[in-house]
Amino acid sequence: MTGFRVIKGGILSLLQDTGRLRYQHLGVTRGGPLDAKSASWANRLLDNHPDAAVIEVTAGGLELESRTQTMVAVTGGDLNLTVNGEPQPPWRSFWVRQGDRLKFATPRYGFRAYIAVSGGFQTKLVLGSRSSVQRDHLGGVGGKGSALKAGDELPCGHLQEETLSREIPMQYLPEISQELVLHLIPGYQQHEFGKEAWQTVWHSEFTLSQNSNRMGARLEGPEVKTPAQSFLSEGVSYGAVQVPANGQPIIMLEDRQTLGGYPKLGNILPLDGFRLAQCTPGAKIRFQPMSLAEGQQQMRRYLRFFGL
Repeated sequence: MTGFRVIKGGILSLLQDTGRLRYQHLGVTRGGPLDAKSASWANRLLDNHPDAAVIEVTAGGLELESRTQTMVAVTGGDLNLTVNGEPQPPWRSFWVRQGDRLKFATPRYGFRAYIAVSGGFQTKLVLGSRSSVQRDHLGGVGGKGSALKAGDELPCGHLQEETLSREIPMQYLPEISQELVLHLIPGYQQHEFGKEAWQTVWHSEFTLSQNSNRMGARLEGPEVKTPAQSFLSEGVSYGAVQVPANGQPIIMLEDRQTLGGYPKLGNILPLDGFRLAQCTPGAKIRFQPMSLAEGQQQMRRYLRFFGL
């Protein structure tokens, strides 16, 4: 098995597959790519299994050297990728040879890029997944959830000959913007929030905080008045919009804790969560209501398209 050597780890570069399923009841976070749609497209470009491990590059800085020859696909935000110093636009696959250098600089647009290789990166499985979850110390190159660092070896397969390069048709490219509308499906605690709180949610603009991370996207804006009573801790789903006592919403993401007791407005449409992953701190966020039936229909279409 050959692969890639990490020359520079960048700001935050993590191995991710579709995540660690069936362990949340034990307190184990799922993990997985924040922009799952871009990760799925990277694997689709190479005819990989939908669960093949990719690298999630946040804000750039990653530099890799190929120790093999294989097909590579890069999707997501444009982080000014160069291959041997030559610009390489995202949303396409391309051939790399032994000794080639892939280098990501600062973002031109978007915030996260995804790198797939033919057959996926073949690191050790931990609880059935290669996903890196730093908080739980699971997955990644050494199995302890660490971000990529200089000297790490990323095993992958070797192709005998170059295959046809592909690119995503323009009509499928996601819109990446710093002004985002999140579709919110009100949850079973919706009636615990008063009319004033919901008016704030529907009619206010929020800003994505610098304190956001893979656990949650923290919003700053007008205070959303929280219910007076306390709530028992319960399972926390992806996209849940929690409102702590300070009235500043938190959208729970892939590395969220598995239990939480803050009151919840509901859940955002996961497809909007993927778009949120491409926003940089300071992005402007608004909420818009969506019915459960409409959200289910959109997610079924997405999951069926990528064979998930």
